[in-house]
Amino acid sequence: MTNFRAKGFDSPSQLREHLIELEEESPAEDPSTARADRSAEREIAALRKEVENLRARLSAIRKEAEGIDAPSSRGERHPWMRIATTVAMTYLLGRLVQRLRLGASGAAAVPMIAAQVDRRIW
Repeated sequence: MTNFRAKGFDSPSQLREHLIELEEESPAEDPSTARADRSAEREIAALRKEVENLRARLSAIRKEAEGIDAPSSRGERHPWMRIATTVAMTYLLGRLVQRLRLGASGAAAVPMIAAQVDRRIW
């Protein structure tokens, strides 16, 4: 038996009576608490089922998306080659405009021409 001080009680029997009263009033035996516990358990079960359904849908979506490539990749293995080609075309067109002495209008047209060539090549 545990030896503890019971302040506020005149005798151990008074302490026992108080503890019995507390047990009778315990919320675990309260019917409204029991109903709340059951409803909480039902809600948790419903949420778990919903999570399971969402995981199944996600799995199905992932299976469908496996064969789809990203639209930006366009099957390119070496995107740096495209960049290098665009740079080289711009440089060469710029040099051509300088040789032909087309002036400011020719220099302004170089990036547009390079973009059109890049679009047609790739």
